[in-house]
Formats: sequence, structure tokens, C-alpha cells
Amino acid sequence: MLIEFSVTNYRSILERQSLHMAASCGFKKLETLNTFDPGLGAGLPRLLRSAVLYGPNASGKSTLIHALKFVQEQVLNSQKESQAGDAIDVAPFKLTAQSRQSDSEFEVTFIEQGGRYEYGFCCNRERFTEEWLIAYPLGRAQKWFHRVFDAGSVKDAYKFSTHFLGGRQRQTWAAQTRPNALFFSTAIQLNNEQLKPAFDWFKLRLRVVDSVRGFDPSYTLRCCGDDEERKKVVAFMNSADLSIADIQLKETVFSSDILPNGIPASLKEKLLKDMAGRKLIEPLFFHKDVNTQESVEFDESEESDGTLALFAFAGPWLDVIDNQRILVVDELDTSLHPLLVHHLVKRLHHEGTKAQLIFTTHDTTLLSQKLLRSDQVWFMEKDAKGATRLYPLSDFSPRDNEAIERGYLNGRYGGIPNLQELDFYGG
Repeated sequence: MLIEFSVTNYRSILERQSLHMAASCGFKKLETLNTFDPGLGAGLPRLLRSAVLYGPNASGKSTLIHALKFVQEQVLNSQKESQAGDAIDVAPFKLTAQSRQSDSEFEVTFIEQGGRYEYGFCCNRERFTEEWLIAYPLGRAQKWFHRVFDAGSVKDAYKFSTHFLGGRQRQTWAAQTRPNALFFSTAIQLNNEQLKPAFDWFKLRLRVVDSVRGFDPSYTLRCCGDDEERKKVVAFMNSADLSIADIQLKETVFSSDILPNGIPASLKEKLLKDMAGRKLIEPLFFHKDVNTQESVEFDESEESDGTLALFAFAGPWLDVIDNQRILVVDELDTSLHPLLVHHLVKRLHHEGTKAQLIFTTHDTTLLSQKLLRSDQVWFMEKDAKGATRLYPLSDFSPRDNEAIERGYLNGRYGGIPNLQELDFYGG
């Protein structure tokens, strides 16, 4: 479960911007459906099941998604995949001299396996300059480790809490941490068990994708290999009014017949060599004959791009719901009809799980107080410096009967394009 994500000095973001998934205290609207109890006892507010981000093009919506993806990738791979001297793929805000020379900062607060964690780091292209992890195993803060780069000695200084286990191994983990790698990532690679629940949140719980088109259909294909899972996929697609009676898998051995005409001989030869004997699996979609109700077979080439995009999305979506993951999607509405996006959000709220959905969109039809609370709606826009600003609809305290969509399109809440009157004909 995600509680909060903050980022400072990254791409279009200059000052610290925070996305909060904690429900606003004292706001009871749609509480049962749209929020849930994280299960850690008193002192922690209910969490939101979804959050949507609005803003004009280039306002920073994708930047926020990329920032969270960047944190995830560094935790999972910085020690394992980078080499000494490799640059860190981070970019500060470039429109001020100070920010260009300053570090970027990221912090995420989350819950995993009954424990609450606050993890963050600062970095530039050359190295990580600060890193920390605070755990709340008994409801009280314990700073397990804190790493700070000392420019004088050109070394990292570490402080370890007595609650952070490992004894002398802690110094070994620190010594093995390269400047361009995270201590968190290194300790996990060296078999630290205490950090594994927090690491699993990044590895198993968090799912960040660029768009619905970013989903590969292979996961849904594997799901369809199981009868019960296949039925779930069919039901999900029919909820989008696609009238699919069934989905079956077709297995084909790779051969030259599959290759398109006109392919260069050298490439054809290489593909036949590399793919020799491999089995290809593709979905077959069955629809009912309108008169006889007999099943009629359609292959991938006969289905629309929208149907294929939804098929690729079906497996990951059901996985998010069933396993209470956090799905973060940039431009959810890219390949999905607005009514389908509306249906997905409503379905998530009614499932009663602790799964979470965070997404960007331009679809203003979602701006209904019957669907979303004001603390679930966020806007992004750029200030006079060209820096991204993130703020929730709840800052405006909208009335219960307020027409949010109309108010947004009229500029009441900001986060819309600043369009200029244009003379298209030069008159």
C-alpha cells in the first residue's frame, strides 16, 4: 500500500511535490467504497483506493510517474546491473543554475507485510549522496540506516540503528556499496533478510507502466492457460461490452510460412535458425453468430486494436485486484474508451480489496463527485518558473453539488492549457 510519494528537483519538478494517498481526515464522502483501513491500528488514516492526475501536456504528469519508476528501478537494479563509474540516469530541473548543480531527492512511504516504511535517497549523475530507511515495526520510528556522502573524505558515512540487525555484516554491506548503487539494493543482494519485506514492495507490489499499450499480452496469455483464470479474463472483457463468448489459445510451431513476403533473405535465414522448433501462442476470440448463436472464431488480425489492448491489460489488471498491488499508469485512457475507464475505477472501488490505482488522464468525465472524492483528484500545472506544481481538488473545498468537470474546464482549479487566440489565416 502506498501512503505518500515525494520528489524534489527532478526534470520539470523543482520544489518538493508530494502525492498523498492518505484520505483526508474528517471527510466521510464515499469513505466505505473509495478508502480502506490499512490495518495498522490507530494513528494512521484510511488510504485511498485510487487517485487521478489531470493537467495540460508538459505539465509534469509523466514526470511524476517516471520519478516513481526511477526509484523502483534503482532499488531493484542499481547494485545488480550497474558497473563502477556508470552514470545514474537522473536529470535535475534545468531552468535555474542552482537546481542544475543540486541533487534530486525522492521519498516513498508505504506499507508492506504489516510494516510501515519511509525510504528515500538523494543523488546526482555521479553518485548517491544520501539514503535512509525509517521503519515503524511497533508504531514508533526506527531509523534503521542513514547514509551520507562526506565531500571532505570523499566517502560515505553510515549510521546504523541497534534495531537494524546484522552486526559486522552491516559494515560489509556498506563497504560493498558502490557510489552509484543504493545500500538498500546492495544489502539485499548480499542476503539481508530484514530488508526483504520493504524490498518486496518495490519488486512484487508496485507496478508502474507508461500506458495501457505498455502491457505485453504474454501475461494474459499465460492466465488463459488456466480454465478459471480464462473465465475471469472473458468476464472482464465482456464487462467492456465486447460480447466475447470464449477465448482459446492456438499453438503454432514457428516456420517460414509465418514470415511476411519480401523479408530479406539474410534476415529470414537468421530468424529460421534462431526460432527453429519454437512454439508460438496466440489468442483466438469467439463471438456468437447473431442468428444461430454458434461460436465464430476470430484471430488477432480480425480484432480491433482496442480489443487487443484490453486483452493485454486484462491479466495485469486482474492480478492487481487479486493480489492487492499498486498499479500506476500514465495515460490510462490512451487505448480505452472513457466509459471503460469509468467502469474500471468504479469496479476497483467496489472490489473491497486493498489494491490501489494511480493514473494520469485527460478524460474529464471522471470528474464526478459520485465516483471520486475531492482528495482523489489531483491537478498539475507549471508556475512562472516553468516548474511543476501538484495539488489536490480538496484544496478548493468544492460544494457537494458542485459541477467539478465544468469548473475544471472553465479554469476554476487550474491545471488546464493556457490557449492563446490564434489568427489562422493571417488576417
